[in-house]
Amino acid sequence: MCAPLPAIRASREIGRCHEAELHRLNVFGTGRKRVMPTLVVRLPSGSAARGRSDMSFDEFAVQVLERLPSPVWVVSGDGEIAFANTAAAVEVGWSDPRRLVGMPSHETVHHRHVDGSEYERDACLVLRNGTPMPCTPGSDEWFIRRDGSMFPIAWSCAPIEMHSGPGMVVAFRDVSDDRQRDRVRHQAQWEAIREAAPRPAAALNREKLIDRICAFIMENALDPALDPTAVAKTHHISLRLLQGLFADEGSSPARFIRDQRLVHARKLLSDGESISRAGMLSGFSDLGTFTRAFRRRFGCTPSTFLKGYRTLP
Repeated sequence: MCAPLPAIRASREIGRCHEAELHRLNVFGTGRKRVMPTLVVRLPSGSAARGRSDMSFDEFAVQVLERLPSPVWVVSGDGEIAFANTAAAVEVGWSDPRRLVGMPSHETVHHRHVDGSEYERDACLVLRNGTPMPCTPGSDEWFIRRDGSMFPIAWSCAPIEMHSGPGMVVAFRDVSDDRQRDRVRHQAQWEAIREAAPRPAAALNREKLIDRICAFIMENALDPALDPTAVAKTHHISLRLLQGLFADEGSSPARFIRDQRLVHARKLLSDGESISRAGMLSGFSDLGTFTRAFRRRFGCTPSTFLKGYRTLP
């Protein structure tokens, strides 16, 4: 689960007070979202709001956004950055947020997939056909820093009315540390499964053992870290014995893992997913490996498959 992202929810004037409601929006890997308890800030309105500094509420709101420790910016209807706070600018490699104003949002930080392929604006989950759209994706998205390095993000969006028309407020954050914690936790879970497995595995009926191993692979095939060594370790058997079990079936553990991933990737492609994301979400570490494996298994490349080639087994 990702940490909450702050966002301004609404503001309204009540009597002599201006009430600003803020909420925290949780972004989950599955794409679900949850609104956390609302934080209400009541400020004096009118002359009391200005006080000695003669500050309007709009000026106060801008100051809050600028000082907010979480990255936030506003994208106008034509896709340009209309506002960025300091945290957002620093996150993508700029010291002065004012230098980002007027730059195209997608082409500045979101124009390339993590595999290096081009990310078209029309396919962008935040900007669709040049028009900002609300989106809290449960997908694998990366932003690009000024120096070309990339980092995975979680983000939330909310529509906003601007003088020039509709726009979008975007709050985002780097989730690299979250992913590392997930990997550590997942490894610990695997260790727990391995320790809880019945011993000794050699005493199991050979057919039951291969069935259990196959079920385990099918359940975990989309994890890029899954390989024959991890499977053997989880089931308290040697890698050589594991390979022998699959050889008796005319296969290999690596091939079985790869086939499960390819079947899943083909389904994603059929559902309209892009080639790079279909491979990544199916456990392949790079696009080239995925493309070669797909062609060997199905007799055509993923791009050919997307164009309507359907004579697949």
